Amino acid sequence: MIINGGSRSNGAFFAKHLTNGEHNECVTLCEMRNLAAQNIADAFREMAAVAMGTLCKNYFYHANLNPRADELLTDQQWKTAIDTLEKNLALSRHARFVVEHRKEGRTHRHVIWSRIDVRAMRAVTMTDDYEKHQATARELERKFKLERVKSVHGRTRASGPRPSRRPQTWESFRGQQSGIDPWKMKQTITGLYRASKSGAAFAALLDAQGYILVKGDRADFCIMDKAGHLHSLARRIDGIKADALREFMMDIDRAALPSAASARLSADS
Repeated sequence: MIINGGSRSNGAFFAKHLTNGEHNECVTLCEMRNLAAQNIADAFREMAAVAMGTLCKNYFYHANLNPRADELLTDQQWKTAIDTLEKNLALSRHARFVVEHRKEGRTHRHVIWSRIDVRAMRAVTMTDDYEKHQATARELERKFKLERVKSVHGRTRASGPRPSRRPQTWESFRGQQSGIDPWKMKQTITGLYRASKSGAAFAALLDAQGYILVKGDRADFCIMDKAGHLHSLARRIDGIKADALREFMMDIDRAALPSAASARLSADS
């Protein structure tokens, strides 16, 4: 089982994704707890209204629980899985709702919790949540006798080579809208990198594939895809660290690269 997620603030964006019937054969609202709302959009509005009484910006927590295609959980197992994750994230009894997506025979569930403890009117601090996702997944695999997935972080990390980093949830959502799959994109760019003997050769291959090499605000090198979306270049190459990429790209004058804003203007003109 794979579990991912994080603290978020864009309720309108998530409401659109969670109710999207175009990318899913079946969308089911499975649960609405401690909320007066009757639908997903209103549930986000209600959580946002509660958070206005605090200083919290990322007022809800989104998690995605995704078993293998051939691992079908019962409703009780789903409830156990969600309750276990909720406890490990210290979100017990917080307002939440659960949405099931089914596509091509595969089922996964999204859970949205309010981060606000209404008794104290304070947001729960979310720390080490990636490790908690993995620890929960390993616990559920043992409990339900599911196939074990390799952990990437923390004490539950498997021995041997580190598994490839998975796209973050928001990256997957964005990819659904643009039609650019971040996982396939990573495979393509990794192949271009491994076929290049220098940064300049790599940049030329990226350009031939329609990617614009730009200087990032936080990352040294970023690329812009055909939809105008920005990606950290290091995150789109499997098995490389930022300092290693920086050394490989030494023959590229980063200062001469366009900024993301100017590249986007050029693409739109």
